[in-house]
Amino acid sequence: MTDVPYADLAEEHRTPPARNVLGKASVYAIFVCWTLFAVYVYSRYSQLGDARAYMTGGYDDESQARTYLVTQLATMIIGLVKVDVLAHLAFSLFAASGVAYLVGQARLHGPYRWPLLAILLIPSFGVWASVVGRESLYIGFLGFFMGAMVGYYRARGIHRWWLAVLCVAGMVFIRAPFGGAMALFFVMAWMLMRGPRVGLSLGVQMMLLLLMGAIVAIIAWPQVDDYIANEALPKARSYFTVGSATTRMWVNIDTTQGLLTSLWWTLPLSLVGPTPGEVFARPVMFPFMVSGLVVFFLLLYAIQTAFRAPSGTARKVLVLAWLPAMLVTLVAYVPFGVYNPGSGIRYASCFLLFLVFPWMLRSAIASMAESEAPARRYLPYLHHHRLAESTR
Repeated sequence: MTDVPYADLAEEHRTPPARNVLGKASVYAIFVCWTLFAVYVYSRYSQLGDARAYMTGGYDDESQARTYLVTQLATMIIGLVKVDVLAHLAFSLFAASGVAYLVGQARLHGPYRWPLLAILLIPSFGVWASVVGRESLYIGFLGFFMGAMVGYYRARGIHRWWLAVLCVAGMVFIRAPFGGAMALFFVMAWMLMRGPRVGLSLGVQMMLLLLMGAIVAIIAWPQVDDYIANEALPKARSYFTVGSATTRMWVNIDTTQGLLTSLWWTLPLSLVGPTPGEVFARPVMFPFMVSGLVVFFLLLYAIQTAFRAPSGTARKVLVLAWLPAMLVTLVAYVPFGVYNPGSGIRYASCFLLFLVFPWMLRSAIASMAESEAPARRYLPYLHHHRLAESTR
């Protein structure tokens, strides 16, 4: 009988194998590279018009408080650093800090890091996340918010709760429809993580949630219909000029009913962005069509991942909180993405990071299990080997 290498076995369990992790330095490096790409390459083929207007004070007379605030912030930074690329880097590093915080709180490792890398490396996210604008600020807040929620799942802490609240307030201020969806996610997730245990299955809770949502929708329908038909849809259409090379003049959605009944084709079209015909007419849009396909299939994969999460609180958070918030976000995005794929890319960059939340939560759960497993899993195994040795 061959001898069992107990010393090697014990050393193997005392020192777990190194995991493949996504480091924070890699996140910062990706954002810096995107900033350089946007400033020195992308700007040669397309415009960074909003970023330029923010830095030159072009929106000083803007009535919207959020636009005015971003303008003041951008002009203050450009006044300090004097160089455009450094101002872009300041906004980019704020967004990168949010993503890096998320990576740290999720203990991101192994296969869970690939969906996040897929988002970080596509141009429809990277270009607008790394230049001066509302998008980079929103992404920074969203990263800190997702990190706070993942960290709150691992270990309750009032500081994480307050960080999440402040980030929700910032997101609502910058992009009200998307921020409202994040507020919905925060309330639902917090109730599931801290609320009383009701003892109901996921299916039953989902049916109750759908019933409550239907009741709220019926009660609030007049206000919702008025907002969508008289504010959101006209505003989305007015953003895009007839002279724009990427404006879809054949799209005309002017009622709430028209928006909701057309989601079966407007939602995929908005997510994918440029069609093959539009890419043929303007080849510079090809990378963004590829990005859109990545986003579309990643969304389907994320939904599958949510339903396959470990049973219990984790699956309920993903199915009953993340999924409804994602749906609200996508519906709010459609009017801006369907009229103009070029500008829609910029709006989509705000919420693309939220697509990967299921993997962030599952990574945190896996890291918790791995930290607790060695004592339970390996010590009895070694004990049995030593007992067998002593009785031979």
